Amino acid sequence: MGCIQSISCKSKVFRESISVIEVKASIDPIPTSIDESSSVVLRYRTPHFRASAQVLVPPIPKKETWIVGWIQACSHMEFYNHYGEQGM
Repeated sequence: MGCIQSISCKSKVFRESISVIEVKASIDPIPTSIDESSSVVLRYRTPHFRASAQVLVPPIPKKETWIVGWIQACSHMEFYNHYGEQGM
């Protein structure tokens, strides 16, 4: 979950004391729509992906500023176009 390279310079004890308490992820319950208004491009409008997490970080001994964020990636995607009774 996410990239921990930025904390690789921290001590192993510090890195291991970071805990993910809770993770929630969902996709809005609406179907993907297809925008065929262009004669050049077929555009898929997919539902929004939403995520939240509760992360416990130990006290930071130095004066540092941390920014915690998400990286969203997709390793595989499939599209099936149905055209009436014509199938895929």
